[in-house]
Amino acid sequence: MASEVHRSQTHLTPSRANFMIVVFTAVFGFISLGYLGAIIAYLIPLKGAGARPQDLGPITADAIGGLPFDGGVAGPFTYDATGHGDAQGVFAVRTGSDTSGVNLMLEQTCRHLGCPVAWTSASSTFNCPCHGSVFNKIGDRIAGPAPAPLYKHTFRIKDGHLWVEGRQA
Repeated sequence: MASEVHRSQTHLTPSRANFMIVVFTAVFGFISLGYLGAIIAYLIPLKGAGARPQDLGPITADAIGGLPFDGGVAGPFTYDATGHGDAQGVFAVRTGSDTSGVNLMLEQTCRHLGCPVAWTSASSTFNCPCHGSVFNKIGDRIAGPAPAPLYKHTFRIKDGHLWVEGRQA
């Protein structure tokens, strides 16, 4: 008789309440697995995903038919920064007296809260309209709340054309 009492206390008796508990646990478990899969897919990019080189146009000593430089800066130019259609703005920068090439590629995104910066040739600075961060021509922070300089991007010049390749690490 002791074994019968023990058996009835350890096994769930079939009831509507127990059935609903099992069903809701299974449904919420599948939903949770879906969210977990989406999070993992977001955090681990597919092989080969990322910025693809993009042609921004020809570089010439004069602005006729080439990139329009204003005070040594051209842009912003939009390109696919992730390989998934995410638009990103970049500026091509000429430093020094060489007017035939590009020395630097800077991202348009302010490092404070991500607002797009604008080039002001009168003061030779990049200015953030949101919170007043100011960056010099090579992207270093001069003033404002931005904690770091503008992001730099890798680039190359191939057959007289400027190609942006992605953000530097």
